Amino acid sequence: MLNFAIDLACRAGELTLGYQRRGFAEDEIRTKLNHVDLLTEADLASDRLITEAIRAQYPEHAIYSEESANGSLPDAEWLWIVDPVDGTTNFAHGAPLYGVNIGLAHNGVPLLGVTCDPSAGRVYWAERGRGAWMRQNGSERRLSVSQTSELRRCLLATGFPPSRLSTADNNLAEFGALELQVHGVRRLGAASIDLAWVADGILDGYWEARLKAWDWLPGYLLVTEAGGRVSDYAGNPWQLTSHTMIASNGQPAVHAALMEEIARARATVTR
Repeated sequence: MLNFAIDLACRAGELTLGYQRRGFAEDEIRTKLNHVDLLTEADLASDRLITEAIRAQYPEHAIYSEESANGSLPDAEWLWIVDPVDGTTNFAHGAPLYGVNIGLAHNGVPLLGVTCDPSAGRVYWAERGRGAWMRQNGSERRLSVSQTSELRRCLLATGFPPSRLSTADNNLAEFGALELQVHGVRRLGAASIDLAWVADGILDGYWEARLKAWDWLPGYLLVTEAGGRVSDYAGNPWQLTSHTMIASNGQPAVHAALMEEIARARATVTR
């Protein structure tokens, strides 16, 4: 199933890259929740490619995909979780930072996750208990998180939810607080890439709220299998139904400081 998922994510990546190279006219970019929540034909085409392949290969399995999901997370023994284009705003503008996410859970437990980074020609994958890996230009290497042990020496990443326009609980307080305490906070625009870079030791940590399992499942496995730690904001182990995430290199002082600073910043927000 891992090889199937890797191949499928790469095929979807090639498909989406073709759309991006062609470019989009203004009328080809639609919106969902509001004007910052975008959708393109490539999102839908990638969704069709992935979901049709899974149904053909594993007809008894359930699928939870961003562009075709109906309702909440299905209660299924085998569940494929898919984000056909993660980072659609980057993608629609031609920015080379977006990913294709495919993950598989068994009875609610994540088993494998794949993130394809089409623009860089990279594919990241992890399987529970078997490590995290990256392939580029025909060569593969195992991923491992950084060894940064102090928050002030960290390079972090985060993102902001589409609902940021309508609520004060929009991550701006957290961003402002942490930006002053670390080497820097990056806003890459794709949680899939953020988490892959934490697993690869490029970033030391990442936090975000109000995303879905399709944004986070592959990255959760990448980070944990690369030696890092992933929790919700309260420090509980991350689950498919979690609404917040902190992913770090697993250094106790780093993860604890991220939790503390995020909690302190959120306490100042008037909800």
